[in-house]
Amino acid sequence: MKALFLGVGEACDPRHGNTSVLLTTADGATVLLDCGFTAAHRFFAACDDPDRLDAVWISHFHGDHFFGIPLLLLRFLDMGRRRELALVGQEAIEQKIRHLMEMAYPGFMAKLGFALRFHVASPAGALSLAGLRWRTAPTRHSQPNLGLLLDDGSSRLYFSGDGRPGDRVAALVRDCDLAIHEAFRIKDEVPGHGSIGGCLRLAKRTGIRRLALVHLEGRTRQEHGPEITAILARHPTLVLPQEGDLLVLA
Repeated sequence: MKALFLGVGEACDPRHGNTSVLLTTADGATVLLDCGFTAAHRFFAACDDPDRLDAVWISHFHGDHFFGIPLLLLRFLDMGRRRELALVGQEAIEQKIRHLMEMAYPGFMAKLGFALRFHVASPAGALSLAGLRWRTAPTRHSQPNLGLLLDDGSSRLYFSGDGRPGDRVAALVRDCDLAIHEAFRIKDEVPGHGSIGGCLRLAKRTGIRRLALVHLEGRTRQEHGPEITAILARHPTLVLPQEGDLLVLA
């Protein structure tokens, strides 16, 4: 699997687009992990094939994680997409997406030239889609959020969405090859958000092989750059990706 970072920032960071990752499997399947305000433009800058994307994962229903969907679908229509697109998330994903589309572009869904198939993910079960096994666990966030583990049979990638990890996340991510995790501040200061320190504790507890920190607060990036650089130097398996970075899982 390969993970291309389309954005790495939080909702209000003017220097970094909203956290979104384009995952490509060894078999060529592609999954977009979250689709916030800025994600669609970044996706189309990286991919000009309207039929390439297989599935979109939405971790939760905050704007910086799914308000890019209207532009994504509009551009696909404009480009002539014909392939079915899977939209995967928690309960009510179809209702939320259809309502969002109607607000953004009234009547648009009736004109769509390709099918949408909605899949509901639950921590109680697993999905098989795009050659991957999808499993989830709830995180501690201000809105219900599901962390997602994707397994292609040879490597495993975890994408946190937002929120602090609990025991169920720890059980899900044990020994995974790459965890892409929200880390809003350096320490656990903001309720419902993760931290660099919390991510390091999770990695130590679970044996995560590589850990990519995303969704870092913009002010924290600016004001604590030297401290963050020192943390990265002490932990060689820790990565602070930038837009356009590509991580390859063995």
